[in-house]
Amino acid sequence: LALTATATPTVRDDIMKVLALRNPFETVSGFSRPNLFLAITTVDKHRQKYARLADIVSQWKTGIVYCATRKRVEEVAETLHGQGVKCIAYHGGMSEAEREATQNTFISRKADVAVATNAFGMGIDRSDVRFVVHFEIPGSIEAYYQEAGRAGRDGESAYCELFFNYADTRTQEFFIEGANPSYQTICEVYRFLLNESDDDFEVNCTLDQIADGADVKNGMAVGSALSVLVRGAYIERFDITGKRMKGTRIKQPDILAMDLKIDRSALEEKDRRDREKLDAVVQLCYGRQCRQQAILEYFGEENAKVCGNCDICNSADAGDAREPRSDEELLVVRKALSGVARMSRQSSSGWEGIFGKGKIIQMLMGSQSQEIKRVRLNELSTHGLLKSYGTTYLNELFRSMHEAELVVTQKGEYPLLTLTLRGEEVMSGKAKPSIVWPEYHTPSRTKDESIEMEEYDFDAALYDRLKDLREKLAKKGGVPSYHIFPNKTLEHFTRLRPKTHDAGCRIKGVGAMKADRYLNYFIDEINRE
Repeated sequence: LALTATATPTVRDDIMKVLALRNPFETVSGFSRPNLFLAITTVDKHRQKYARLADIVSQWKTGIVYCATRKRVEEVAETLHGQGVKCIAYHGGMSEAEREATQNTFISRKADVAVATNAFGMGIDRSDVRFVVHFEIPGSIEAYYQEAGRAGRDGESAYCELFFNYADTRTQEFFIEGANPSYQTICEVYRFLLNESDDDFEVNCTLDQIADGADVKNGMAVGSALSVLVRGAYIERFDITGKRMKGTRIKQPDILAMDLKIDRSALEEKDRRDREKLDAVVQLCYGRQCRQQAILEYFGEENAKVCGNCDICNSADAGDAREPRSDEELLVVRKALSGVARMSRQSSSGWEGIFGKGKIIQMLMGSQSQEIKRVRLNELSTHGLLKSYGTTYLNELFRSMHEAELVVTQKGEYPLLTLTLRGEEVMSGKAKPSIVWPEYHTPSRTKDESIEMEEYDFDAALYDRLKDLREKLAKKGGVPSYHIFPNKTLEHFTRLRPKTHDAGCRIKGVGAMKADRYLNYFIDEINRE
């Protein structure tokens, strides 16, 4: 009997091969978690993450915040402590006793929020976890769904949000590099062990010391290389009395590094799969398919239906890709692509990125920051070209252009955005784009209309009043409440507090039809303060 909680068709095939199962009965079910609201929010800066996190904690109270690194866990926990939140920090760098005590503090409800790496959560028996936040992108959809699934174990509604910034993928790529050492790295580690071993063929060095001696830049790769050598029966690891480290014993000292028999194809295949898993999460973040449906399809569930309970299902601008319906729509995309081109380099092999998406949008918005001026982006002909559209719209537009493969993020030390050949064709007028168009009302040419609305602190009381109003309107109209305005739009109302119908129409999630039917009710409620 082979059981697994979350496994893709590929992993299930691997399980059958490893266990040598012949024509086994296979059943797949139970992936769906309809009580979880899944959302992915694109953020450009850490302060946006902290502001969003504060809103979520204020609204949902009890939950888990997953971070990619120990350092980030401590930073987030310290920030929440400063805001008066009862929280604990949990990561693999703590002693076993510290981890157990911290975990018990959360389980016994002496703390409301746990900030943790992915080491936290297995076996956690707390049913009232109302939210899970991923502060950075996780390394796989398997990890994301397992961790998000720790919310709402009591069957009641729970909220899960992932903060997406493409730059965060670099951390996961570092982990992948650490988990998948190259054949050369394995040989260098083994060669170092041979050279440093004593008369008993033992080496008492920390992983960092081995990394320095073997000239391995990614220290995580040393531990992974040692695991490969253990599986090959070339070395064994043993505990050192009184120390929090292990020693290494060479079992076949006559074998040189050049004679190691390592399955290189298996190493390369695992590296490829791990990178594909990360790419799948990135595509989920950029995509506009129902979150639950996309995840269920990833796990091989056939005929998965839309959930009606995620940010995509509740979004006013969720829709199918189409060509522009007006010259203005086409012009916006061509201007945006021109901005990307001005901030890229064209070579014989194609386009090469120089700047990230954030800088490009700042330039198109006409930013006069010192950094923009320092690199003279304020002198470009495209500087301020799309200022009237606002940062929110441009972020959504770039997301759509990325999904339509008009632009591409090039991997490296920093994520740099540039044109694709398709994007170049659209920019030069040789082709028309087919994208999911972000919702936007024709920008006014007047000065007042182009000014960004002031943002207020999140007001939980106002938010609750708006939810009550939405519930009344939903009952009166005989429609689900999220068909009127999704929660995220109500949050925008709470923070931006539009005082007029026109101001409300400029808020993300307010379409023309919904504005005509419902907006004035909400404006009146906001003005009732």
